[in-house]
Amino acid sequence: MIMMVPTAPIQLIALVLATGSLATSNTELSEGFGPTLGSARENGPQIFNAVHNAMREFGSALNHNGMSLFPGIIPEGVLLYHGRFTKEEPELFDWLAFEIEHAESFARGGWRYPPNRTLSIPLQDEQRPPIFAPKSGYLHVYQADRPLNVLYIDGTAAGKTDMGTVDTQDYLLAVNRSRDSWNDWQRAKGLCELAQEWNIDGFIRMEPGFEVIYCNFTDGLRPVSTYQQPDMDDLGRVNDSRIAMFEWVKAAAQRYNGIGSSRVVLDYSSMVSAFFYPLNLTNPDPKRPELPRLVDASDDEMRVVREHVANSMARSIASKNAPLDWQGVTDMITTRYAQRLPFISRSNSINVIRNEVNNLLNVYIDYSDTDDGLSSAQKRCAQFYLQPTRVRTPEDELIYAAIEATATTICTALFEVRRLVIEDTEIDETSAIDATRNIISDLMDTLRWPEWKECGPCQPDEVCFVAMWPFGDVEDHFNPSCRNFWSILGRHNYWKDPGRTPGHGPPPPPPPSLCENEQSCGEQEYLKNEEL
Repeated sequence: MIMMVPTAPIQLIALVLATGSLATSNTELSEGFGPTLGSARENGPQIFNAVHNAMREFGSALNHNGMSLFPGIIPEGVLLYHGRFTKEEPELFDWLAFEIEHAESFARGGWRYPPNRTLSIPLQDEQRPPIFAPKSGYLHVYQADRPLNVLYIDGTAAGKTDMGTVDTQDYLLAVNRSRDSWNDWQRAKGLCELAQEWNIDGFIRMEPGFEVIYCNFTDGLRPVSTYQQPDMDDLGRVNDSRIAMFEWVKAAAQRYNGIGSSRVVLDYSSMVSAFFYPLNLTNPDPKRPELPRLVDASDDEMRVVREHVANSMARSIASKNAPLDWQGVTDMITTRYAQRLPFISRSNSINVIRNEVNNLLNVYIDYSDTDDGLSSAQKRCAQFYLQPTRVRTPEDELIYAAIEATATTICTALFEVRRLVIEDTEIDETSAIDATRNIISDLMDTLRWPEWKECGPCQPDEVCFVAMWPFGDVEDHFNPSCRNFWSILGRHNYWKDPGRTPGHGPPPPPPPSLCENEQSCGEQEYLKNEEL
C-alpha cells in the first residue's frame, strides 16, 4: 500500500497562488486568499460528509445546504428521462431525470409557463399567466451517446427554498444575491451560460431524485422514445395522487445509498468546496447553526472560489488519470465505526464497553511498545484508512487533511474511553460509563453521519421517509421513519411554505381537480415548476 502524506503541499501552494490572483487585485480581500489546509482540517467532518454523501439521496437530504461541487461524467449509454406536455424536444436547455417516476410526475397536466417564461411557478404579480394543460403529456427517453461532462452541485440543490439550498448556485456560481429562490428558469439559464464558457454539458442537482440541467438537447443525447401518457379518464392512468407521489418517493429512496449502476462517475480529486476556504459560513438563522450559508461571504470571495471551480473543471476534463476514490475511504471509516459507536454509548456494562474498545483499537496498538500514552497508536489509528491513497491534486491534499482530521477526532475520543475503562484503576464503573457516554455522544454530534438516521427495514407498503424538498415535515428531517402512501401526502411543513418565498403573497388558486372520485390534486400542483 502506498501512502503519500501531504507534509509539503507544493500543489496546494500553487493553487493558492492561482486562486489568489483575483484576491491580490482587490484590496477588500486578504492577500493570498484561497483554500488552506487549516480550513480543511477545521471543517474536516463537513468535508468528510460532503464526500461521503455525494450522489446519495439520504445524506444529501439531511445535509441539504450543500457547499461543494464535483466535476463528473455521465457515461455513454446511460438512460435519462424527460417529462413535458408536448412531444417536441426541448429547443434549448431543460431538465432530465435519472428515475422514470421523477420524469413521469412532469408528464401530466398542470400549470405550465409558455416557452418564453421567466419564472418557474406563477406568482400573484406575474404579468403572463401560466398555461393549464389538462391532458397528459409525453415521457421522453434519451440515451447519452458520448460521455457527458457535468458539474454536480451537492446537497438538495434543486430545492427552491430560502433556507440555503441554492446558495452555491446563486451566491457562488452566479454571484447573484437578488434572485428569487423559485426563479429556477433564470437560474438554469445562467448555469448554462457558464456551461458554454466551461465547455460542459450540464449540472446535476437533487430533489426527490437526481436531475440534470442539460444545456443543449441537440448535442450528446440520442432520442430513444417519446410516448404519450394516459389521459385523465384512461384506465391506464395512475389516478390516485397519493400512489403517484409515493412511487416517486420510493424511486428516490432507491438512491439513498447511491445513484446506482455507475450512472455518474465523480472526480473527487477535483472537488471544490467552500469548506476549503476561510469563509464565514454562519447561518443567520440561530436555530439552525448546523446548516452552512454563504450569505456572509463577500462577492469577491465567491469569485475566487468560482475561478477555482472553473480551473478544477477544466483540469478534470483534460486529465487522463483516474481520480482517487475518496468516497470509498469515507465508506471504510463509517462501516468500521457507525454501528459500534452507538452500541458503546448505549451500553450499561463496563465489560461490554471494554471489549468493544479493545476490538476497535487493538489493531493500532503494539503491546510490546513502551510508548507512554499510546501516541504512536493514536497516529496509526488516524491514518490507517488513508494508507492506500496517493495524493495527486491540490484538492486531494485538502480532502486528505479533512479526512485525517476527522479520523483523529474519532481516535482521540476512543483512546480517551480506553483510558477510562482500562487504564484508570481509580474511577468507579458508573462514572466511567457516564463519562464514556458523554464522550461518544459528543463525538457522534460532531460527525453527524446519516447512518444514524436510517430507519432500518420497512414493510413492502412503506418507505423510509426523509424530508426531500418539497416533501416532508419537520419530524421527517430530524427523525426519518417508515411511512406508507396514506401518510406521506400533504407532509411539507419542514420547508415552511413550499413553493413560496416570503414577500410574494399567497399562492394562486389550485387548478381544476385532476383526480377521480372527487379527490383534490391541488396538494401536488406546486410540484409542477419545471419539466423533467
